[in-house]
Amino acid sequence: MRPAFLLLFLALGFLGTGCSKASKPANSGYDAAPFSASLRGGEVERAETALSAALNSLPYYALELNVAESLRAFDLKETLHFQNRKGTALKEVVLRVYVNATADKPPVQFLKGSCLDGRSCNVSPRGPSTIVVALDKPLEVDQRLRVTLELKGTLSHIEKSRTSMLSQSFESMARIRSGKGGGDYGLLAEGDGIASFASFYPVLARFGDGKWEYDEKSTLGDLGAAGMSHVSIDLELPKDAKLATSGVVARDAAAGAGRRKVRVDAGLVQDVSLLMSRQFQSAEKKVGNVTVRSHYLAGDAVAGAKVLDAAEQSLRIFEKRFGPYPYVDLDVVEAPLVGGAGGVEFSGLVTVASMFYRPRFADGSVGMLLKLIGGPSQKELERMTSGILEFVTAHEVAHQYFPGLVGSDIRKHPFADEAMAQWAALLYFEDRYGPERAKSEADRQVLANYHMMRLMDMPDAAVDRPVEAFDSEIAYAGLVYGKGPFFFRELRKLVGDAEYFRALRAVIDKNRFKQAPPRALSKELARGGNKAKVNALTKRWLSERHGDADLGKPDIRTLLGAWIGPEMAAQLGPEVESAVRLMLKLMMGKGGGSDLGGVLEGLLGGD
Repeated sequence: MRPAFLLLFLALGFLGTGCSKASKPANSGYDAAPFSASLRGGEVERAETALSAALNSLPYYALELNVAESLRAFDLKETLHFQNRKGTALKEVVLRVYVNATADKPPVQFLKGSCLDGRSCNVSPRGPSTIVVALDKPLEVDQRLRVTLELKGTLSHIEKSRTSMLSQSFESMARIRSGKGGGDYGLLAEGDGIASFASFYPVLARFGDGKWEYDEKSTLGDLGAAGMSHVSIDLELPKDAKLATSGVVARDAAAGAGRRKVRVDAGLVQDVSLLMSRQFQSAEKKVGNVTVRSHYLAGDAVAGAKVLDAAEQSLRIFEKRFGPYPYVDLDVVEAPLVGGAGGVEFSGLVTVASMFYRPRFADGSVGMLLKLIGGPSQKELERMTSGILEFVTAHEVAHQYFPGLVGSDIRKHPFADEAMAQWAALLYFEDRYGPERAKSEADRQVLANYHMMRLMDMPDAAVDRPVEAFDSEIAYAGLVYGKGPFFFRELRKLVGDAEYFRALRAVIDKNRFKQAPPRALSKELARGGNKAKVNALTKRWLSERHGDADLGKPDIRTLLGAWIGPEMAAQLGPEVESAVRLMLKLMMGKGGGSDLGGVLEGLLGGD
């Protein structure tokens, strides 16, 4: 995920218990053959070699999803197929509904659950997002378990006014001031006529040091499934709802009474998402034998075409640099994201925030204010936001490799996928447009995160830390998204292109469909004569505090210059710098009693 700067929160909870004792014969596994339809040729064999196991040893989530006519409510029945490959006997199996981890009211409610195949268990919620399957007898290593769950859910409604770039900018400002961190981004929500279904079904909890993870120490960053699995969705939805989904559609047929039934199969995925809208339009291109699709609202066709172009070109570049993309298609979907999220990644599908499809800053009272202080015009703002749209798309496509194909621990080492995706987006600009454009995007899209953090009096700190070790969203964005990506740039400078890309490709090939060590690239590069230099550079950038020395001390005009150009920034009057300083003070709660809410209300009054 790439934050447009900060996140928002919705919080959730949980109800219900279940108990069972079945009398069916022992479960001998499931048929994984249908999942090969979503994979390109050779990926099944590569996965089985990498995993040292058959595909039906992976967890399999069989979902039966019935979506209401409004697209804002659903019933869900899930059957989990699980083989114990944890290396120890298990007395319980723990599942998480991650969308329930950060909100006050549960959008997804547990109703009941039971075990199949003659196994006795008690299935019950424990905490706001956790479901525990307590087994009467331990599940031994390599033994299989099937569990059925029934749930229901409601999508929150996002007002259209919230999905503009202006509104999200102000929400981020207010959020910084509140000091609250982490939260929902509209993953399970409906807005602008788009219904987003993400992180809504129970998945196996993270497992480490011989135990399951029941909750989070922090809700900063991404929450979600860990490790490869298969997912099938038997979906019933309104006939006129257009669907964008991870995986492939195996069947799509009328079901009577204005309904239809769709079967989706997604093999070798980290997680899946689906979005639907009665107003979706789509366009597609080919990258080899991969179909790349862009889904967008009818009024957003111009931006939808830009997204398709960026997705196609970034996938083309990443395949050349990183190796084969594993799936037969890639969907990029407009979504009503909030909480400062610019985009969110899933296996075979990424979303890009609606605010980038139709940016409007220079209208109404805000436009008048920008003119008074000599700020950029709407045309100049659209040029800047067009670059953001392209960058976000490339960043999310890069996530198909990191952590989609090459897994990482996104909670203990978030830099491993987020900083890498930031760097990969810059690589896209370099390979497509040249180093000068890549440098300008680096200053605007990446370095600005670090400089903003420092201008807010946040200290430099280590990049490679668990999510809970970051004090705030500002520090998380500044260090993981702002400072961390330049570590990969410096590694490349140190060893040269030939060795850098050889090592990167080796890491990807060795860890395809698996979780890589957090500093795998450094370890690969340290095998030769550069060991001491590589290790010193890695320590400096990931564990120590040299950001100002390495990236430059920030100032407001330099920060503005990255966005509107140094020449225009030099022409701005002192009012602009004063306005930015006031905004930073208000965001940090240092406004001398100034009321940020009142300021924002005044700015928004005529819009």
